[in-house]
Amino acid sequence: MFLKTKRVRRANRTYEYLSLVESVRVDGKNTHRTLFRLGEASALRETGELDRIIAALQAHAERRYVDVDQLEVDAAPMIGTMAAVRELWDDLDLQRLFDGIGAEAGCAFSLVDAVFAMLAGRLVDPASKRRTHRWIVEDVVAPDGFSFPSLDQYYRALDVVHEHKDVIERHVYARVCDLTNLQLTLACYDLTSTYLEGDPASHGRFPSKAFGHSRDHRSDRPQIVIGLLTSADGIPIAHHVFAGGTNDATTLKGVLEDLTARFAVGRICVVADRGLITDDNIAEVEGAKCDWLFATKLRRRTDVAAVLAEAANAGEGRWQEVERFSSSVLETTYDGRRYVVVFSSARERRDTARRLQLIAKIERQLLALEDRVRRGDLAEATKIAATAATILARSPVKRLFDVSDVADGRFVYDYNHEALAYDEQLAGHYVLATSLDPGVADAEQVLACYRSLQHVEQRFRVLKSSLGLRPIRHWTETRVRGHIALCVLAAVIESLIGKRLIEADLRDPDLDDQHLTAERAFEELDRIRQVTFTAGERTITAVTRRTGLQQQILAALDVDTRAWTRPQITS
Repeated sequence: MFLKTKRVRRANRTYEYLSLVESVRVDGKNTHRTLFRLGEASALRETGELDRIIAALQAHAERRYVDVDQLEVDAAPMIGTMAAVRELWDDLDLQRLFDGIGAEAGCAFSLVDAVFAMLAGRLVDPASKRRTHRWIVEDVVAPDGFSFPSLDQYYRALDVVHEHKDVIERHVYARVCDLTNLQLTLACYDLTSTYLEGDPASHGRFPSKAFGHSRDHRSDRPQIVIGLLTSADGIPIAHHVFAGGTNDATTLKGVLEDLTARFAVGRICVVADRGLITDDNIAEVEGAKCDWLFATKLRRRTDVAAVLAEAANAGEGRWQEVERFSSSVLETTYDGRRYVVVFSSARERRDTARRLQLIAKIERQLLALEDRVRRGDLAEATKIAATAATILARSPVKRLFDVSDVADGRFVYDYNHEALAYDEQLAGHYVLATSLDPGVADAEQVLACYRSLQHVEQRFRVLKSSLGLRPIRHWTETRVRGHIALCVLAAVIESLIGKRLIEADLRDPDLDDQHLTAERAFEELDRIRQVTFTAGERTITAVTRRTGLQQQILAALDVDTRAWTRPQITS
């Protein structure tokens, strides 16, 4: 059965007559039998009869149809990034985890939805909880069955996340081990700080807020210190929050105890930077039956000075080239301890240029002080000494100058030639100390283990920039700790996404020598939208066409896009 059009020309005008016909076979021949004559097409259109016939037939059709003239664009929320986050959420089995935690905590709201919204917000569009509350409703496609928590429920969820931090980290670590075949033989540990907005005064509801050495160069703000423990490839395992004025070296003992007790790891090597090498920390690591690899402080250590002196006098035959790190390594022992000296010509050029720049800057100020004393503008010895001390206190190379020749009307400075010679010897070098046996890791492998710390530094950069750890405007300790725990959980997902993009060998289209980062992948997925149209009483949803790169990203993350293929029409 089909619609047949018959054209008839009369008086220089063509008429179209519509009929409903069917194909039949009569006397062995195929022919058409007219079932119903609808009439002349233009007349049917003018009276609206044709549209009424079509509408009546549509009501009985399997497919659905809309009037294009009625189409209006209603919304175009993001779906690509949310689908990627949801895939990793499911891979880490976080739905079951937070459902269980919510039940245990007696939450009268959907903890799982509040956590998902805040976690997705960190990864896709970092903002305040108030902004996230609107964002999940207005800007993105939320998962099916999502309950859309109220604003106060987001804040209450932070308290629950903080209270169950240890359970969350154990669960995530177990899932990461399953997903990546992770075997924790190398644990990288480093610290950072982050400053806090609001009232700078410490109080009973936030005792950890304190002033201290700020890695963010915000000495004007109170802060807290964050210790992060990761695997060798940078996947966060656990984090710890310390008071803002905490000395780095004092944190390792508790972190190590937690690692061995909570994660049931075997013999591992703890890798840390120079702020953590103390005899007490080494004893703690060895007492836990773990190996250690620390970068050493380069000054005021007799062992390091002796090792560097030996390296300076060593022949070229003792140095080993490590091409992948553009460095050379030399292995030695001192007082029964193993050391690896590392040298990089690029680092030497950088260290030398920086030292000369700082020396020139401080010399200009000291020469200006000499001129003031010579002119008689500054005569008293105490004032001259105080001015010189102020100049030196602001410089990281004050150790290279000797200003002991100060008297009334007299000021002469000189170099500290011994310190200058040591600084010149240091240029391009750093020293690693380790308990690793040479049979387990040779000098090149020791360097590779230490370089794994750069992944922790990368996670800190991601936390503070891509994931929006700052600014922190919560004013109670539990809320701040809950916020940090959510950001670290988001960093786990970010690192897993990055790992999958590398495994799929997806390259940045703008930087072909680099793999696509999770942040760059999210920029691409942000452009995938679910567009909603309305046409009368009908609603049509359609997902925008994916580019080749977007499809590759989705495939690398194992996101199922089969439901995106065809538009969906609902009445």
